[in-house]
Amino acid sequence: MDPTISGAARVPRHLAPVPEGGGPVCTLARKLDGFAPLTVQDRAALEGLTGYVRSVERHAVLVEQECVAEHALIVFAGFASRFKRRLSGRRQILAYLIPGDLCDRGALHRYPLDHAIEALTDCRIAKVPRPAYVDLLGRHPRIALALQRARLAEEATAREWIANMGMRSGPERTAHLLCELLERLGSIGQVSDGQFDLPLTQGDLADTLGLSSVHVNRVLQVLRRDGLISLRGSCLRILEPQRLRQLAEFEAGYL
Repeated sequence: MDPTISGAARVPRHLAPVPEGGGPVCTLARKLDGFAPLTVQDRAALEGLTGYVRSVERHAVLVEQECVAEHALIVFAGFASRFKRRLSGRRQILAYLIPGDLCDRGALHRYPLDHAIEALTDCRIAKVPRPAYVDLLGRHPRIALALQRARLAEEATAREWIANMGMRSGPERTAHLLCELLERLGSIGQVSDGQFDLPLTQGDLADTLGLSSVHVNRVLQVLRRDGLISLRGSCLRILEPQRLRQLAEFEAGYL
């Protein structure tokens, strides 16, 4: 991987078309192709990662804090998270990992993680052993470049989450998060007519937004009352995307 790639090298993302019958590998390839166009050989190499995919139950901890990961983790289905937990048990969710997201921190450079990784829902996760992952990057520089650019977007997203927590009200924070999920899930073909699956509990959202579960419930009621969203079970629809973006002052450029 070229260590000279910087934030200035990040290019506008394009969306690769979704091939007929596209499955989990298509989701991963589509995301990476948005950062650096992939070759047929690159896609075939990603297809080979399906052999590492396993089902993971909700709340399973994939990597403990302070542990050195021996595998790169790729989310093929479901929602996972990076989080920190206090001795009291209180949790702060630092990032969502959705289908197509890859976590190689620790696995690539063999250093302990300063956070833990947990499945928020039932997931399909590929645990790619370090030797196989390093070999993949060495043989496929376009994949390595796409992953490096994806990490730049992750870092920008982390900064945006900090700003969200520090500068916005409860409704604004929630609106910003929903706008971000609309963009991220849309980029991998998992949004239809403003509707997507949000299989998270109000407790998960509270631990993400720095609010109580009661406050999250009130905020969602406000957004529904104002005609911005509808929420039935885990099915969320953005009814007024432009108004929701205005409320959050959301700009998608960091993604």
